[in-house]
Amino acid sequence: MSDKCQDKNPEPTVNREQAIMDAAEELFLEMGYNLATTTMIAKKAGVTHAMLHYYFRTKEHIFMTVLEKTLEEFVLSFRPVMSKDEPFWETFEKGISTHFDFLVAHPRFVPFLYDTLLHNPELVGRLKEKFAPVVRKVLSFHAAMIREEAAAGRISMVDPVQLLTDIVTFNMSTFLLLPVARNLAGAAGMPCAERFLEARKAEIVAIAKSRLYGKLQ
Repeated sequence: MSDKCQDKNPEPTVNREQAIMDAAEELFLEMGYNLATTTMIAKKAGVTHAMLHYYFRTKEHIFMTVLEKTLEEFVLSFRPVMSKDEPFWETFEKGISTHFDFLVAHPRFVPFLYDTLLHNPELVGRLKEKFAPVVRKVLSFHAAMIREEAAAGRISMVDPVQLLTDIVTFNMSTFLLLPVARNLAGAAGMPCAERFLEARKAEIVAIAKSRLYGKLQ
């Protein structure tokens, strides 16, 4: 049977869906959930408004899909850390770096998440049931390592919850304040963003190491 009547260059459905998700992610990160409209997303994705609603029923549906994808990337990034049997400090340092490097790859995610929690907390809350157990598993893995090392006398006695909270706070606050730092960079003589972030990660690792080993040295 002849193929002459068939579209020679059909556009796969996945391409349209991905284009919509990419456009939505960009606009959500740039403008926040409330200001980004489905009309803007459709225009940026190069699809009609009707087509956008065909693939994603509502703006909330798009948002949840985009946020879920980002959080899945975060969870997957920790699998190599938790799947290798390496010495405590190497594993712990890798965990700090993995979290920080994920935020480097998604520098606008923390400000976006903060804005969403502030103005639309119910949206993020709907993902708790799926992702909270996984996040707790990551934190519990590192907390258990800390307790084991402390019990063996190889590190200082620390509260694992407090230490992990400090590290997460240090990492995330870096990216929450990064836009301000960039605006002040010229006046303050700060290094370029890439060098600043590398130095910041090294500083956070050093703080954690000092907290764990300082009293033993």
